[in-house]
Amino acid sequence: MPGAMRTFKLITNETCNHRCRFCHVRRERERPEVAGPQVLRQQLDHAAEQACQQLVVTGGEPTLRRDLVDIVAYAKKRGIGGIELETNATRITPELAANLKRAGLTRVRVHMPGWGPLADSVTGEVGGHTRTVAAIRALAAAGLEVDLTVPITRQTVGTQHNDAHKNTCTVVDIPAQIAAHSLPVSRVIAVVPRQSPHPDTCLPLPAACAVVEGLARDCRQHGLTLVLANEPPIPPCAFEHPGRVAHLFSLTPGGRDRPGHQHQATCEDCRVFDRCPGPSTDLTAAGFAARPIAADRIRRRLSIIASVEQQIERELVTPELYTRHDGVLVRGTTIRVNFHCNQACHFCFVSTHLPPASEARVRREIIAAAQDSGHVILSGGEPTLNPRLREYIALARSHGAASIEIQSNAILLADEHRTRELVDAGLQRAFVSLHGATAQTSDAVTAAPGTHVKTLAGIDVLAKFSVTTQLNFVFCRRNHHEFPAYVDMVATRWPEASICVSFVGASTDMVPHSTELIPRYREILPDLQAGLKIARTRGVEVAGFDSMCGIPLCLVPGDVMSQFHLAAIPEGFDGGEFIRAPACRSCSRASECFGVRRRYADLYGVDELRPL
Repeated sequence: MPGAMRTFKLITNETCNHRCRFCHVRRERERPEVAGPQVLRQQLDHAAEQACQQLVVTGGEPTLRRDLVDIVAYAKKRGIGGIELETNATRITPELAANLKRAGLTRVRVHMPGWGPLADSVTGEVGGHTRTVAAIRALAAAGLEVDLTVPITRQTVGTQHNDAHKNTCTVVDIPAQIAAHSLPVSRVIAVVPRQSPHPDTCLPLPAACAVVEGLARDCRQHGLTLVLANEPPIPPCAFEHPGRVAHLFSLTPGGRDRPGHQHQATCEDCRVFDRCPGPSTDLTAAGFAARPIAADRIRRRLSIIASVEQQIERELVTPELYTRHDGVLVRGTTIRVNFHCNQACHFCFVSTHLPPASEARVRREIIAAAQDSGHVILSGGEPTLNPRLREYIALARSHGAASIEIQSNAILLADEHRTRELVDAGLQRAFVSLHGATAQTSDAVTAAPGTHVKTLAGIDVLAKFSVTTQLNFVFCRRNHHEFPAYVDMVATRWPEASICVSFVGASTDMVPHSTELIPRYREILPDLQAGLKIARTRGVEVAGFDSMCGIPLCLVPGDVMSQFHLAAIPEGFDGGEFIRAPACRSCSRASECFGVRRRYADLYGVDELRPL
C-alpha cells in the first residue's frame, strides 16, 4: 500500500521482571504518559490511520499488564493485521497463549539470553528459563509462530559471568539446544547491543560479529533461520567473512541514504556502495574503519529486498508470455525448483544464493501451473542440481501439462542415463544457456572455467533424445562479437536446434547497472545482423525478439521483423519495468513492444529508438 506505515512499535510498559545488565530501556516505575491505557489506544488509532502493516507490542515486559489481551484485540479491531509480541515469556501460560491467539496475535519474539542456569544468571530470575521453554511450547501449541531473540553481550556469550556457570550453555549453543529439545522455533534473531547503562557488558564489534558468524553456521547446520536485527545496524564489511552472513542483510539500490549514517572514503571502492548506507556515525566516532567489498558474488548475496522468505516468494513463480507463429499469445509459468547454480553469470537476475522453497510449495505451484496454463517451465538457478527434478516433471505431466520445459545450462545433461530419465518422465523441451562460441568467452561469461565443453556435451545428448532445444545467447559486453560464429556452430553441430536472442538487462538488483556489462544496442547490432545473415543461409531459426529479454522491435532488422505476427502485450504485464521513448508514441507496433528497460535508459538514454 503506497505510503503505508511499515512497522509501529507500541511500548506497553517500561518495567520488567528481568534485570539484564545490558538492557537500556527498563525503568523501576511506569510513566502514565507512556503506558497509560488511553495513551496506548491513541497510539493504536494513529497506527491504524497510517495503514500500519506490522505492530510490535513491546516493553519492558508486556505480560506484566493485565489488559494485554485487550490491547491486542483492540489493535485487531482497528484493522492492523500482523501483530507481534516481544516478551521474555516467563509469565505466559497455556491459557494466556490461547487468549492472545484468539485476540489476534500472530507472532511472538521470545527473549532468550542463554540456556539453563546461565540464562537465569543473566536475567536474575531463578527458574525463569524453564518457564520460558514451557511458554514457547504453549505458544506454538496455540498456533503462534515463535522466534527467539538472542542478545550478543559479554554475559550471554560466556565472557562475563561467575565461576558457578562457566560450563553452562550460552547463546552460542542455542541452535544446538533448540534441535536437541525439539523446541518449536521459527527463527533465531541476533541482537548486538552497542549502548548500555553498563558499557562493560557490550562486546567489541569484531568479537560480536564473530559470534554472529558462528550462529549463522550453526543455525544452517540445524535447519534454522537466523535473522540479524537491524537496530542497531551493522555494516556487512564489519564481518571477517561477509559472504557467510550475506543472507542476514537486505540491501537494495537507492538504500544508501539513511539518517545517522555516513560513508567513509574507502566506501567508494565497495561493490555495495550504491545500496549500503555506510557505518553509523557512532561507529565511525568509535574508530570503525569500513573495508570495501570487492567480490561481485558477495554483492549479489547481499541484495535482498526485505528478507530471504520474501525474496523466495518474489522469485519462485513467474508468469510467461509467448507468441505463436500465428500471432496468438500463449501463457506459461516458470517455477524455480531451486535457486543455486553451478555457474555464476554476472547478468543472471536470479538470487542464486537463496535456499529452495519448501518441496510442498514447489509441488503446489507445479500442479497449479499444469492445470492453469498448461505450459510448465522448471527453472532455477540450475534445476538439474535438484534431485527431485524427474519427480517434478512427472508431476506436471500427471496433472495435464500441455508442454514441459526445463531451463538449464545442460552441464549435467551430458549424463545420458540422467537425461533419459527426464525424457521418460515427460520432458519435451529444453531452453539451454550457452553464451559463447568458444570456451574462452563462454567460461568468462559464466565465471565457471571448464563448463563450456560440458554444456556442449549436454546439448549433444538432448539432440540424441530428440528433445526440442532452444539455445539462449545473452548479448553482453564480453560476448557479442562471437554471435556470428555461434550461429555457425549451432547450424553445424545441432541443425534441429533454434536460437533465442536475449539482451543483458539490469532487470533486478542482482545485475550490475554497469556499462562494463551492458553495451549499447547499436554496439551489438552489427554482430547481430551478421549472425542473422548466417542463420538465414543455413536455415537456423532465431527467435526471442518479442520477449522482455529481447531488444526494442524498432532495432530488429526489417527482414526479420517481417516474419513475426505479434499480438498486443497485456497492459501492465511488464510490471512497470519498461518505459516508452517519445519515438514510441508514433510507432505502428508500440502495442506489441515492451519498449526499453528503465535502467538501460538511465545508462544510455532512448535516442537509439525510432518509430516503425
